[in-house]
Amino acid sequence: MNETVARLAVAALAGLAVGLEPEWSGHATGPLARFAGLRTFLLIGTLGGISGWLVGTGAASVGAVLLGGASALVVAAYVLAARVGGHAIEGTTEVAALCVLALGALAGFGYLTVASGAAAVIV
Repeated sequence: MNETVARLAVAALAGLAVGLEPEWSGHATGPLARFAGLRTFLLIGTLGGISGWLVGTGAASVGAVLLGGASALVVAAYVLAARVGGHAIEGTTEVAALCVLALGALAGFGYLTVASGAAAVIV
């Protein structure tokens, strides 16, 4: 039980750390708000952690569906922002979100050192 909590905590904290930048820079608020801020990155990391944990416990199909759905949400947010926004946008926030999802999955699998170190590099 404690190991599962540690895995999910690392996944969530990785998302929280990466989500600080869009929040502080103002990309998550205002008239040109972009996809994802602090809470969204926290949730993406947690979702990745839960997905990795599910795969590790034998519920691989459920974990894969969660990862695929979260990835599709990130891609859809980018496409929508690019089409509706009417201005050139970069995809750094969306790529960071996909990285957080992957890092969360790594933490869920039990690779806490790798997930933590990679999150620190991304931040």
